[in-house]
Amino acid sequence: VIIWTLTSPPRTPATPSLVAGEEPTTTAVFVLPTVDDSNGLIRYVDIIVHRAALGVSSPPPSAVPSNVAPYMEGTVWYVAARYSYTQYEAAVAGSQFTIGNGSVVSAGGVAYTSAPLQPGHSFSVYVRAVGVDDNGEEVSSIGQPLRFVTSEQTSTATGDSESEGMIIGPVIASVICLLTILAHVMIWRHYKRDHKQL
Repeated sequence: VIIWTLTSPPRTPATPSLVAGEEPTTTAVFVLPTVDDSNGLIRYVDIIVHRAALGVSSPPPSAVPSNVAPYMEGTVWYVAARYSYTQYEAAVAGSQFTIGNGSVVSAGGVAYTSAPLQPGHSFSVYVRAVGVDDNGEEVSSIGQPLRFVTSEQTSTATGDSESEGMIIGPVIASVICLLTILAHVMIWRHYKRDHKQL
């Protein structure tokens, strides 16, 4: 049995590209690059997401934590999908891929969820190729990030209905107060008129 190991880390993956005409809101559609295995066997390929506030630039590939985990509520870094190299090259590379659609990819008994993106945030997507060196240690290369900003369109619509509710509520309360005062004035006049006749 011959096992090919990497004498150096995998070649750096190219940057994914956004699909033209698709404005990211709670999902983003892009094309993933092929990953070159000319340095040796690649074990798996990760699609890593970084979430940040608007105006924050993408962290460089060297800032990606080596122990990035699957998505959990409130995480800033997470693995949205993990594929074996053969699965990635056969079905994913060069194809459209959607981040944020809730799809789940299982690899090695772990579920990786492509969680919905939050509108009005800055996101960076990285492709990481992971192999094993001659010592049995994992080695990886991470490509430059694709950075995009999700539109606030979804949250603006919600904000409009909330602001309408904030206006309608006080108006209704004011009308009720006015009617209550009017009722008290009428009762007081009626009471005053009845007591004058006595």
